[in-house]
Order: sequence, then structure tokens, then C-alpha cells
Amino acid sequence: MEKIVGRTFKNEFINLDFSDYEKCNFVNCTIHTDYGIFRAVNCDFSNCKLDLGNPAQNIAKLIKGFFPDMPIWIEGEETKEQVLKRMKKKLEDEGII
Repeated sequence: MEKIVGRTFKNEFINLDFSDYEKCNFVNCTIHTDYGIFRAVNCDFSNCKLDLGNPAQNIAKLIKGFFPDMPIWIEGEETKEQVLKRMKKKLEDEGII
């Protein structure tokens, strides 16, 4: 795996797969993974978008199955607005807001 240390990435499409990131900053980036075969230690993701390929989407769906209240949005299943509405209702039901 390629090791990348201490770099800042801005406004880029970053494919994490098969790379080792340490102490990197990602600003306004699209962060992509298909397989989840990467290492990201002490990294900061600021205003980034997560883009999951099909194998990684399967893991996200599994996590959502175990934790249905998590704000995971999977394109084609729920709209972002539906996820936000669901999360707001949960917070209201719990008396948090």
C-alpha cells in the first residue's frame, strides 16, 4: 500500500483504496472507497462527501440494518430529506430537541 503522510488535499476526488493515509487533511473532497481496504489514521475530513462503491455500499446497508437510526443515506433507498426528517423525529422523541 502507498503511504501518504502529512498532506493536505483540497477539492479533489480521493480513492482511499489500497493506500495508507496518516495525519492528512481532506478539505472539500469527494472521498471514495469500493473495498474499504485502506488505512486513515489521525486524518481530518472537512466538508467532504463520502462516495461508496457497490461492495462498500453493502457494508453501509448492513450497518444501517443493525443501527437503523443512524443518518446513513443510500442513494435510491431514501432521499436525504427523508433521512433528516427521520433523524429529527428521533431527536424530538428522545427530548433532545
